[in-house]
Amino acid sequence: MKLYIKEKGALVLTFLVFYLLIEYITFMWVDFDNFPQSFMIDFLFALGVGSLALLFRSNKASIIYLTVILGFVMTLFLINATMYSVYFDLFTLQQLTLIGEATNVFNFEFLSIPSILIAVVITFLYFMVIRVLWIKMYRYYEHIPRYYKKTAIVLLSVFLVIFTVFSSGIKVFSRFNNTVNITTFKRASLEEYGILGYYLKEANIIVLGLSLNNYSNIGDDLIPVEESLPSEYFGLMEDANILTIMVESLQPFAVNEVLTPNLYRMTKEGLYFPNNYSENKTNVSEMIGITGNYPSIQLLNNSYVYDFSHALPSILSKGYQYQTAYFHDNHGDFYSREKLMEPLGFTETYFHNDLFPGVERWTWNGDYTLDSVTVEKILNEMDFNNGPFYYYWSSLSMHGPYNYGPMNKLLFEDLGYFGAIDQASATGDWVNPLEDGAEADRLRIRHYQAAVMDFDVALGRVLQELEDANVLDNTIVVLFGDHNVYYHDLHLVLHDADASEYYNMDLYEAFLGIYNPILTETYLETHESNEIIKFVSPYNIVPTLFDLLGLVYNQNIMLGETVFSDQDEIFYSHKLTGFFNNKLYSDDGYDIVYYKEEVSEEYVNEFVAICEEQRERLEIINYWYDTTKEAR
Repeated sequence: MKLYIKEKGALVLTFLVFYLLIEYITFMWVDFDNFPQSFMIDFLFALGVGSLALLFRSNKASIIYLTVILGFVMTLFLINATMYSVYFDLFTLQQLTLIGEATNVFNFEFLSIPSILIAVVITFLYFMVIRVLWIKMYRYYEHIPRYYKKTAIVLLSVFLVIFTVFSSGIKVFSRFNNTVNITTFKRASLEEYGILGYYLKEANIIVLGLSLNNYSNIGDDLIPVEESLPSEYFGLMEDANILTIMVESLQPFAVNEVLTPNLYRMTKEGLYFPNNYSENKTNVSEMIGITGNYPSIQLLNNSYVYDFSHALPSILSKGYQYQTAYFHDNHGDFYSREKLMEPLGFTETYFHNDLFPGVERWTWNGDYTLDSVTVEKILNEMDFNNGPFYYYWSSLSMHGPYNYGPMNKLLFEDLGYFGAIDQASATGDWVNPLEDGAEADRLRIRHYQAAVMDFDVALGRVLQELEDANVLDNTIVVLFGDHNVYYHDLHLVLHDADASEYYNMDLYEAFLGIYNPILTETYLETHESNEIIKFVSPYNIVPTLFDLLGLVYNQNIMLGETVFSDQDEIFYSHKLTGFFNNKLYSDDGYDIVYYKEEVSEEYVNEFVAICEEQRERLEIINYWYDTTKEAR
C-alpha cells in the first residue's frame, strides 16, 4: 500500500498543485480574489477528477490523463485571458455554439502574448516535475499487488467523502447543488466556485438539461402575466410605422453637428437619451431590440424552435397586418439569422446575397460595404406606401478593426470624409477625443469617425425617402448602438481605464435616439428639453414602442419599461453577467462592487431590490424559452 500511495499519490498531488497554480493565475488575470470563495467545492472537484488517474494501472497512462486535464484547464486560462482582455467577457461552454462566428471575426491582435508566455512557462515547469518524478519514482517500475482492489477502496473512500460533503446540507453546498443556470452570473459564479466547480456544473446542466422544478419562482401558470402599465403617451402613435436601426458600435462622442448632421438632428429634433448604456454581443443586442429580452440560457441557434409570439414583429405582422422585414449585409448563417428572423415574425429577410447577388462578401479586415451603399439596396426593398411597416436594419461599416481596410480608407478619402474631419478639426468644430494619445489611436478614431459619417449619409437618405413618401410624421425611427468601440481597446483608452475596470459603466455608453416629429412636439408640451436623462438601455426600446402603439404586453418577460415610466432602470449585461446603472455596479445583484458616486443606503437598497426583480424576470424568461421550445 505504501508503494501504491507513493506512486499514485505523487501524481495526484502534482496535478492538484499545478491545477491550483493555473487557477490562481487565471483569477489574478480576471481580477478575482486569489482563490475561489467556496474553495472547498473547487478543491473537492479537483480531488475527484485527479483521483480518476488511479483507474489506470500504468503510471504513464495516469500521467497522460492528468496532463490532458491540465491542458484543458490551461486552455480555459488562455481563452478567458484573451476574452477578458478584449471583451471583459468570460468563457462559457455554451459559447461553443458560436465558435464559427468567433473564428470569422477573430483578429490576431486579440491574442494575449503575456498569457501565452505564462502558459509556456507553467507547461515547462510541469514537465520538468513529471520528468523528475519519472526518474526518481517510475523509471524502475514495480508491480503493485492487488492494484484494482486497492484502487476500488481508495476511490470509493474519496467519492464517498465528496458525496457526503455535497449532501450535507451545508449552505454553500446546497446553494451550489440548486443553482439553475450558473452562467446567468458567470463572473460571480466562477469567482465563487472555481474553474472545475463552475465548468463541471455548467456541463452538467447542458447535458442533463433543466427541469421545471429548477424554476423556483414560477407558479402553476406557464408564464405569470403582469400587464404593462400605460404611460401618458400610450397610444399616441397608434398604427404608426416603425424603423429600427441597430447601428454598429455607435457611441455619442461620434455625433457632431458638422460631420454627422443627420445623427445630430436626431439628438435635437427627436427624443435623445444621453444616459443610455449597452454591453452585449451584437446578436444579443439585436434580439433585445426586437423582443425586449434575451434568456441567460443558451438558445439553440441551429434550430430556433421557440415561441417568439411576444416579439414585436411577430405581433405586428400577425395581429396588425404590418409589413415586416429585416436587413443586414452579412451571410444569413452568421449567428444563424436566416433561421431566427422568420420565427421572430419577419416575413421578409435580406442578407448579403439578397442585397448584392453575385458579389463576394467582404472580409473582416475593415473593408466592409459602406452603409451609404447598402442603404440604396435596402431602400429598393422598402415599401413606404402600402400599409404600416416594421423594418429592422443592422448596420455594419462601423465595425472594427479601424486600422485596416485599405480600400475603405481610399473610399473615405475620395468621399471627402477625411478632408471634412481635418477641416472641422482646424475650425474647432471637431476634436479628436484621443488628440493627446498615441498616434495609432488618433488615426483609429479618425477612421471610426469617417465610418460614422458614412452611416450618417445613409441615415439622411432614409429620412429623405420617408419625407418624400409623406410618411415621416407617422413613422417612429429608433437608432441605437449595440455596444461600445472595443477594437484596439479604444473603449479603455477613451476613458483612461485598464482591463481590470470592467465595472466602470462609463465604458458602455451607447447611442439611443427615438425620432418622430409628432412625438417630440407632444413631449415638449410638458417638458423643457427633448433630452430624457434617466438611465436607459436597449431593453427599453420594445416596451416603449408597445406603449406608443397602444399595445399592452406582459411586463414579466421584459427586462425594461417604457422610457416614459417613472420606474428606475438597471441593465443586465449577458456579456458581463452583472447589473449596473449609471451609479452602481454589481456582479450578482446583491453585492455592490463599484460606486461611481456616493449614494444613500436607501438608494443601494432600492438598486438591490430592482436587481432581485430582474433576477426573477430572468428566471421567467428562461422558463419561457426552455419550455416553449418543446411546445412548438
